[in-house]
Amino acid sequence: MAAFKDDDAMAWCKDDGEEKKKWDDEQMVKGEVVTRRHRTLTKEESQKVKDEFVSVEWDEVFPKKPKERLRWLDKALRAAKDGRVKVRPVFDIIAHRKFLDGLKGSTASDILNLIRGNLELFTARQQKQLTSDNFELYRKYAPINVLDSDEDEASAPPLPPPPKVIIEPKGPKKRRVDGENRNDVDSGDSDEDMESKRARLLAKGVERRIDPTDGQAYTLEEFIKEYGGNEQSIPTEWERAQHTAFIFKT
Repeated sequence: MAAFKDDDAMAWCKDDGEEKKKWDDEQMVKGEVVTRRHRTLTKEESQKVKDEFVSVEWDEVFPKKPKERLRWLDKALRAAKDGRVKVRPVFDIIAHRKFLDGLKGSTASDILNLIRGNLELFTARQQKQLTSDNFELYRKYAPINVLDSDEDEASAPPLPPPPKVIIEPKGPKKRRVDGENRNDVDSGDSDEDMESKRARLLAKGVERRIDPTDGQAYTLEEFIKEYGGNEQSIPTEWERAQHTAFIFKT
């Protein structure tokens, strides 16, 4: 067997290295540098994202004015229906006493109607709480059933479905004119309309409410006789039975 000379060995190693490099160059795929550009949102798209965002942070919701809380609730319920927010945080907010602070008149009625119109979003237990006398908004602003004198209060029809709530879009702030009296501006939160409607209903008959202790309906005078108080200091039991009120025609 012929022996390799040193020069032959070096040549073989050199050839082998060059062949390997050539093979590697042929097999390798040259890399491609790709840069991703983030598309800038248009003004309309940015506004849409802002409009659809719903905060469920207590520190952001509770300080809002009554009208703003109404707008927030409308957005929150629509977002919950679309699955963009969870229902539980929304329930925790509207059931909190701080959310109810300062609500009155038409604003309070609209908020209650929004809740009643979207009860299917909540669990059975949550629905029960939102439609009981433990929920202050329902206790004060739930509609009143009107019965004839020959009708039994136990057979009272269910409450009518809530009317559709029209949410006014938020407009630009009006500049206050010097000397303008803020009390002259109708805030829409007055109880005058509610009291007027209630007075007209009472003029048609005698209001009665159901006492939960026995399930029977009684007048205010009968509640006072049973629990004490007077027309200026109405018994708490009468106030708590607001949602069961109906007008008994005489």
